[in-house]
Amino acid sequence: MSAFIDGHDVVMFDLDGVLYLGPDAVEGAVEGVNELVRRGVRPTYVTNNAARAVEQVAEHLAGLGYPAAPEDVISSAQAAAALVAEEYPDGATVLVVGTQNLVDLVTEAGLTPVATADDAPDLVVQGYDPNMTWPRLEEAGFAIQNGARWIATNTDATRPTNRGIVPGLGTMVHAVRVTVDVEPTVVGKPHKPLMAAAIKRTGARRPVFVGDRIDTDIMGAHAVGIDSFFVFTGAHGVRDVCLAPENGRPTAIGWNVASLFEPQRVATLDAAGAVCGGVRVRGVAGEPVLEGDLSTRDAQLNAAWALAQLVWAGSVAWSDAVGARLDLLP
Repeated sequence: MSAFIDGHDVVMFDLDGVLYLGPDAVEGAVEGVNELVRRGVRPTYVTNNAARAVEQVAEHLAGLGYPAAPEDVISSAQAAAALVAEEYPDGATVLVVGTQNLVDLVTEAGLTPVATADDAPDLVVQGYDPNMTWPRLEEAGFAIQNGARWIATNTDATRPTNRGIVPGLGTMVHAVRVTVDVEPTVVGKPHKPLMAAAIKRTGARRPVFVGDRIDTDIMGAHAVGIDSFFVFTGAHGVRDVCLAPENGRPTAIGWNVASLFEPQRVATLDAAGAVCGGVRVRGVAGEPVLEGDLSTRDAQLNAAWALAQLVWAGSVAWSDAVGARLDLLP
Protein backbone atom coordinates (compact mmCIF):
# COMPACT_ATOMS: atom_id res chain seq x y z
CA MET A 1 0.00 0.00 0.00
CA SER A 2 1.17 3.55 -0.68
CA ALA A 3 2.27 5.90 2.07
CA PHE A 4 0.03 8.73 3.22
CA ILE A 5 2.61 11.28 2.10
CA ASP A 6 2.55 10.07 -1.52
CA GLY A 7 0.99 12.72 -3.73
CA HIS A 8 1.76 15.65 -1.40
CA ASP A 9 4.39 18.12 -2.54
CA VAL A 10 4.80 20.25 0.61
CA VAL A 11 4.53 19.36 4.28
CA MET A 12 3.81 22.24 6.64
CA PHE A 13 4.87 21.51 10.20
CA ASP A 14 3.80 22.95 13.48
CA LEU A 15 6.83 23.04 15.79
CA ASP A 16 6.07 22.70 19.51
CA GLY A 17 4.89 19.15 20.17
CA VAL A 18 5.48 18.00 16.59
CA LEU A 19 9.19 18.57 15.90
CA TYR A 20 10.48 19.47 19.34
CA LEU A 21 9.56 19.75 22.98
CA GLY A 22 11.65 22.60 24.34
CA PRO A 23 15.29 21.72 23.65
CA ASP A 24 14.58 18.13 22.61
CA ALA A 25 13.60 16.71 19.23
CA VAL A 26 10.42 14.61 19.16
CA GLU A 27 10.95 10.89 18.59
CA GLY A 28 11.12 10.03 14.89
CA ALA A 29 10.70 13.61 13.69
CA VAL A 30 14.26 14.40 12.55
CA GLU A 31 14.48 11.17 10.59
CA GLY A 32 11.03 11.77 9.14
CA VAL A 33 11.69 15.31 7.90
CA ASN A 34 15.00 14.30 6.35
CA GLU A 35 13.28 11.40 4.59
CA LEU A 36 10.79 13.88 3.11
CA VAL A 37 13.66 15.86 1.61
CA ARG A 38 15.19 12.66 0.24
CA ARG A 39 11.87 11.93 -1.49
CA GLY A 40 11.67 15.42 -2.97
CA VAL A 41 8.91 16.69 -0.67
CA ARG A 42 9.50 20.19 0.67
CA PRO A 43 9.22 20.77 4.43
CA THR A 44 8.27 24.20 5.75
CA TYR A 45 7.87 25.26 9.35
CA VAL A 46 4.78 27.22 10.36
CA THR A 47 4.68 28.49 13.92
CA ASN A 48 2.13 30.46 15.93
CA ASN A 49 4.85 31.34 18.43
CA ALA A 50 5.86 34.95 17.78
CA ALA A 51 8.57 35.11 20.43
CA ARG A 52 11.63 34.24 18.35
CA ALA A 53 12.96 35.53 15.04
CA VAL A 54 12.81 33.04 12.18
CA GLU A 55 16.62 33.01 12.15
CA GLN A 56 16.60 31.74 15.74
CA VAL A 57 13.92 29.17 14.98
CA ALA A 58 15.86 27.89 11.96
CA GLU A 59 19.04 27.69 14.04
CA HIS A 60 17.21 25.69 16.72
CA LEU A 61 15.79 23.31 14.12
CA ALA A 62 19.11 22.88 12.33
CA GLY A 63 20.85 22.23 15.63
CA LEU A 64 18.46 19.32 16.24
CA GLY A 65 19.19 17.89 12.79
CA TYR A 66 16.33 19.30 10.72
CA PRO A 67 16.98 20.74 7.24
CA ALA A 68 16.03 24.35 7.95
CA ALA A 69 17.00 27.84 6.82
CA PRO A 70 15.30 31.11 7.82
CA GLU A 71 13.33 31.21 4.56
CA ASP A 72 11.81 27.83 5.48
CA VAL A 73 10.20 29.27 8.63
CA ILE A 74 6.95 31.23 8.57
CA SER A 75 5.80 32.78 11.85
CA SER A 76 2.68 34.49 13.13
CA ALA A 77 4.86 37.50 13.97
CA GLN A 78 5.70 37.86 10.27
CA ALA A 79 2.03 37.51 9.36
CA ALA A 80 1.04 40.17 11.90
CA ALA A 81 3.67 42.60 10.61
CA ALA A 82 2.55 42.00 7.02
CA LEU A 83 -1.08 42.66 7.99
CA VAL A 84 -0.37 45.99 9.69
CA ALA A 85 1.94 47.07 6.85
CA GLU A 86 -0.86 46.41 4.36
CA GLU A 87 -3.60 48.14 6.32
CA TYR A 88 -1.82 51.09 8.00
CA PRO A 89 0.34 53.92 6.66
CA ASP A 90 4.00 54.37 7.51
CA GLY A 91 4.43 55.96 10.89
CA ALA A 92 1.24 54.58 12.45
CA THR A 93 1.87 53.99 16.14
CA VAL A 94 1.72 50.58 17.78
CA LEU A 95 2.04 49.29 21.32
CA VAL A 96 3.81 45.95 21.00
CA VAL A 97 3.03 43.52 23.81
CA GLY A 98 5.53 40.81 22.91
CA THR A 99 9.22 40.15 22.45
CA GLN A 100 11.85 42.22 20.65
CA ASN A 101 11.30 40.05 17.59
CA LEU A 102 7.78 41.42 17.21
CA VAL A 103 9.00 44.97 17.83
CA ASP A 104 11.64 44.55 15.11
CA LEU A 105 9.19 43.17 12.55
CA VAL A 106 6.63 45.91 13.20
CA THR A 107 9.36 48.52 12.85
CA GLU A 108 10.57 46.98 9.59
CA ALA A 109 6.96 47.17 8.37
CA GLY A 110 7.08 50.96 8.73
CA LEU A 111 5.17 51.41 11.98
CA THR A 112 6.39 53.29 15.05
CA PRO A 113 6.47 51.38 18.35
CA VAL A 114 5.43 53.30 21.48
CA ALA A 115 5.94 52.49 25.14
CA THR A 116 2.58 53.00 26.86
CA ALA A 117 -1.13 53.55 26.34
CA ASP A 118 -0.54 57.23 27.18
CA ASP A 119 1.15 57.52 23.75
CA ALA A 120 -2.30 56.94 22.17
CA PRO A 121 -1.23 54.11 19.84
CA ASP A 122 -3.27 53.30 16.74
CA LEU A 123 -2.72 49.59 17.34
CA VAL A 124 -1.91 47.02 19.98
CA VAL A 125 -0.07 43.99 18.60
CA GLN A 126 0.18 41.14 21.09
CA GLY A 127 2.45 38.10 20.80
CA TYR A 128 3.84 35.41 23.08
CA ASP A 129 6.56 36.51 25.48
CA PRO A 130 7.79 34.12 28.19
CA ASN A 131 8.78 37.15 30.26
CA MET A 132 5.42 38.92 30.06
CA THR A 133 4.42 41.05 33.05
CA TRP A 134 1.06 42.17 34.38
CA PRO A 135 1.85 45.89 33.91
CA ARG A 136 2.41 45.32 30.17
CA LEU A 137 -0.91 43.48 29.87
CA GLU A 138 -2.56 46.34 31.71
CA GLU A 139 -1.11 48.85 29.24
CA ALA A 140 -2.55 46.81 26.39
CA GLY A 141 -5.96 46.89 28.03
CA PHE A 142 -5.79 50.65 28.58
CA ALA A 143 -4.80 51.28 24.95
CA ILE A 144 -7.63 49.12 23.60
CA GLN A 145 -10.11 50.79 25.97
CA ASN A 146 -8.97 54.11 24.47
CA GLY A 147 -9.73 52.96 20.94
CA ALA A 148 -6.59 51.19 19.67
CA ARG A 149 -7.18 48.28 17.31
CA TRP A 150 -6.12 44.96 18.81
CA ILE A 151 -4.19 42.33 16.83
CA ALA A 152 -3.02 39.04 18.34
CA THR A 153 -0.55 36.75 16.67
CA ASN A 154 -2.42 33.69 17.96
CA THR A 155 -4.64 32.42 20.77
CA ASP A 156 -3.07 29.04 21.68
CA ALA A 157 -4.13 28.40 25.26
CA THR A 158 -1.17 26.13 26.01
CA ARG A 159 2.30 25.13 24.82
CA PRO A 160 3.83 21.65 25.16
CA THR A 161 7.40 21.55 26.53
CA ASN A 162 9.87 18.86 27.56
CA ARG A 163 8.70 19.33 31.18
CA GLY A 164 4.96 19.43 30.50
CA ILE A 165 2.20 21.74 29.31
CA VAL A 166 2.55 25.48 30.03
CA PRO A 167 0.25 28.48 29.42
CA GLY A 168 0.41 29.91 25.91
CA LEU A 169 -0.41 33.31 24.45
CA GLY A 170 -4.12 32.54 24.61
CA THR A 171 -4.02 32.90 28.38
CA MET A 172 -2.40 36.34 28.03
CA VAL A 173 -4.94 37.36 25.39
CA HIS A 174 -7.74 36.27 27.72
CA ALA A 175 -6.27 38.36 30.52
CA VAL A 176 -6.59 41.43 28.30
CA ARG A 177 -9.97 40.38 26.88
CA VAL A 178 -11.67 40.47 30.27
CA THR A 179 -10.83 44.20 30.49
CA VAL A 180 -12.14 45.26 27.06
CA ASP A 181 -15.32 44.91 25.01
CA VAL A 182 -13.77 43.89 21.68
CA GLU A 183 -12.22 40.75 20.22
CA PRO A 184 -8.72 40.79 18.70
CA THR A 185 -7.96 40.25 15.05
CA VAL A 186 -6.01 36.96 15.09
CA VAL A 187 -3.52 36.17 12.31
CA GLY A 188 -2.13 32.78 13.39
CA LYS A 189 -3.65 29.33 13.11
CA PRO A 190 -6.51 28.50 12.84
CA HIS A 191 -7.11 31.80 11.06
CA LYS A 192 -6.22 32.18 7.39
CA PRO A 193 -3.45 34.82 7.16
CA LEU A 194 -0.57 32.64 8.38
CA MET A 195 -1.69 29.52 6.54
CA ALA A 196 -2.32 31.41 3.31
CA ALA A 197 1.15 32.97 3.55
CA ALA A 198 2.70 29.51 3.90
CA ILE A 199 0.90 28.18 0.83
CA LYS A 200 1.86 31.25 -1.20
CA ARG A 201 5.52 31.16 -0.19
CA THR A 202 5.98 27.48 -1.00
CA GLY A 203 3.85 27.44 -4.15
CA ALA A 204 2.29 24.23 -2.83
CA ARG A 205 -0.15 22.40 -5.08
CA ARG A 206 -1.13 19.64 -2.64
CA PRO A 207 0.14 20.51 0.82
CA VAL A 208 -0.57 18.77 4.10
CA PHE A 209 -0.33 20.31 7.54
CA VAL A 210 1.10 18.21 10.38
CA GLY A 211 0.08 19.27 13.87
CA ASP A 212 -0.66 18.22 17.44
CA ARG A 213 -3.56 20.56 18.19
CA ILE A 214 -7.12 20.35 16.91
CA ASP A 215 -8.04 23.97 17.64
CA THR A 216 -5.11 25.55 15.78
CA ASP A 217 -3.33 23.11 13.45
CA ILE A 218 -6.18 20.97 12.17
CA MET A 219 -8.76 23.76 12.11
CA GLY A 220 -6.17 25.95 10.39
CA ALA A 221 -5.78 23.37 7.62
CA HIS A 222 -9.56 23.23 7.22
CA ALA A 223 -9.69 27.03 6.98
CA VAL A 224 -7.60 27.00 3.79
CA GLY A 225 -8.95 23.71 2.44
CA ILE A 226 -5.88 21.46 2.71
CA ASP A 227 -5.19 18.00 4.14
CA SER A 228 -4.14 17.59 7.76
CA PHE A 229 -2.25 14.93 9.68
CA PHE A 230 -2.62 14.74 13.45
CA VAL A 231 0.21 13.43 15.66
CA PHE A 232 -0.01 12.37 19.30
CA THR A 233 3.34 13.71 20.51
CA GLY A 234 2.16 17.09 21.77
CA ALA A 235 -0.76 18.90 23.38
CA HIS A 236 -3.86 16.95 22.31
CA GLY A 237 -4.86 13.31 22.45
CA VAL A 238 -7.53 10.77 21.54
CA ARG A 239 -10.31 12.56 23.38
CA ASP A 240 -9.61 15.79 21.50
CA VAL A 241 -9.67 14.00 18.14
CA CYS A 242 -12.93 12.20 18.89
CA LEU A 243 -14.66 15.34 20.15
CA ALA A 244 -13.34 17.57 17.35
CA PRO A 245 -15.94 19.66 15.51
CA GLU A 246 -16.46 18.98 11.84
CA ASN A 247 -13.94 21.66 10.88
CA GLY A 248 -11.36 20.16 13.24
CA ARG A 249 -11.28 16.56 12.06
CA PRO A 250 -7.93 15.47 10.59
CA THR A 251 -7.55 13.77 7.25
CA ALA A 252 -5.39 11.13 8.95
CA ILE A 253 -3.63 10.36 12.22
CA GLY A 254 -0.28 8.86 13.21
CA TRP A 255 1.92 8.59 16.25
CA ASN A 256 4.60 11.00 15.01
CA VAL A 257 6.16 12.53 11.88
CA ALA A 258 7.56 9.15 10.81
CA SER A 259 3.96 7.94 10.48
CA LEU A 260 3.63 10.02 7.30
CA PHE A 261 5.33 7.13 5.52
CA GLU A 262 2.74 4.59 6.64
CA PRO A 263 -0.47 3.79 4.71
CA GLN A 264 -3.41 5.98 5.65
CA ARG A 265 -5.68 4.34 8.20
CA VAL A 266 -9.13 3.44 6.88
CA ALA A 267 -12.04 2.58 9.14
CA THR A 268 -14.98 0.62 7.75
CA LEU A 269 -18.34 1.29 9.38
CA ASP A 270 -21.11 -1.29 9.54
CA ALA A 271 -24.23 -1.93 11.59
CA ALA A 272 -22.20 -3.27 14.51
CA GLY A 273 -19.60 -0.48 14.69
CA ALA A 274 -16.29 0.17 12.93
CA VAL A 275 -13.20 -1.84 12.01
CA CYS A 276 -9.72 -0.46 11.38
CA GLY A 277 -6.66 -2.64 10.90
CA GLY A 278 -8.17 -5.66 12.62
CA VAL A 279 -9.41 -3.73 15.66
CA ARG A 280 -13.18 -3.42 16.08
CA VAL A 281 -15.08 -0.80 18.03
CA ARG A 282 -18.67 -1.89 18.65
CA GLY A 283 -21.52 0.35 19.65
CA VAL A 284 -23.54 -1.10 22.53
CA ALA A 285 -26.50 1.04 23.60
CA GLY A 286 -24.65 4.10 22.36
CA GLU A 287 -21.44 3.25 24.23
CA PRO A 288 -18.19 2.12 22.54
CA VAL A 289 -16.66 -1.29 23.26
CA LEU A 290 -13.14 -2.10 22.06
CA GLU A 291 -12.39 -5.56 20.70
CA GLY A 292 -9.04 -7.02 19.65
CA ASP A 293 -5.44 -7.00 20.77
CA LEU A 294 -4.51 -3.46 21.88
CA SER A 295 -1.00 -4.27 23.08
CA THR A 296 0.77 -2.36 20.30
CA ARG A 297 0.84 1.34 19.49
CA ASP A 298 -0.34 0.62 15.94
CA ALA A 299 -3.36 -1.28 17.22
CA GLN A 300 -4.24 1.55 19.57
CA LEU A 301 -4.00 4.06 16.75
CA ASN A 302 -6.33 1.86 14.71
CA ALA A 303 -8.74 1.75 17.63
CA ALA A 304 -8.54 5.52 18.05
CA TRP A 305 -9.34 6.08 14.38
CA ALA A 306 -12.27 3.63 14.40
CA LEU A 307 -13.59 5.19 17.60
CA ALA A 308 -13.33 8.68 16.12
CA GLN A 309 -15.37 7.68 13.07
CA LEU A 310 -18.16 6.37 15.26
CA VAL A 311 -18.20 9.43 17.52
CA TRP A 312 -18.16 11.75 14.50
CA ALA A 313 -21.06 9.82 12.96
CA GLY A 314 -23.04 10.11 16.21
CA SER A 315 -23.19 6.33 16.57
CA VAL A 316 -21.53 6.29 20.00
CA ALA A 317 -20.68 8.80 22.69
CA TRP A 318 -17.15 9.51 23.88
CA SER A 319 -16.23 7.35 26.87
CA ASP A 320 -13.44 8.29 29.28
CA ALA A 321 -13.26 4.65 30.34
CA VAL A 322 -12.63 3.49 26.76
CA GLY A 323 -10.18 6.33 26.22
CA ALA A 324 -8.22 5.20 29.25
CA ARG A 325 -7.67 1.82 27.59
CA LEU A 326 -5.68 3.52 24.84
CA ASP A 327 -2.83 3.91 27.30
CA LEU A 328 -0.08 4.18 24.69
CA LEU A 329 -1.60 7.49 23.57
CA PRO A 330 -1.97 10.74 25.52
